[in-house]
Amino acid sequence: RELFTAYLINDMTVWDNFLHTTTWDSLTIEEKIRYINYEYGYVATAVDTKQPDAKQHVECFKTHIDALQGLLPQATIMTYLSSYAAYRAKLSALEFLSQGLKAKSLAQDAANLDPTNPLALTLVGCVDFYAPAIVGGNKHRALQTFQKAVQQIEIEGDTIDNWNYVSAQIQLAMCLDKTGNRQEAILYCEHIL
Repeated sequence: RELFTAYLINDMTVWDNFLHTTTWDSLTIEEKIRYINYEYGYVATAVDTKQPDAKQHVECFKTHIDALQGLLPQATIMTYLSSYAAYRAKLSALEFLSQGLKAKSLAQDAANLDPTNPLALTLVGCVDFYAPAIVGGNKHRALQTFQKAVQQIEIEGDTIDNWNYVSAQIQLAMCLDKTGNRQEAILYCEHIL
């Protein structure tokens, strides 16, 4: 609950502390699956805010993805690998294009492999939402994908203390706004709150 609450108030130092004080090798498989999901979210923040240990976090994330091969659905592994490529792209101007294209391809492959995987759907939605139209971005397609992601999480009943659910809802609200549905976006934000 503490990690979820920290997400809601945007206090990622709690996540950073959790990742630094938890020993991966001592975790059960279930705990590792939970850990990597928080790592997935935190590494994006570490890279975006240029934390001094961001590169170390990125490489640990990759090690953890490799360790969970065969223990997570393949679409989830591909989603994490897509994110890893995106993080590397952001860290290196030299790798920006190649890793960015790899991230986009892996995200789409993940969603194609399992069109009901909420993590994969949310990532594909983000790719479409944030990418310029000139490289294939499409906010209207992103809107549909975010709606599917939120709906799938609700179908699975995984809505309590789930930061991925809140993240998908926030992305959906932003996408509603950017596609000209401002009033619907406002109402949806009120629903989220």
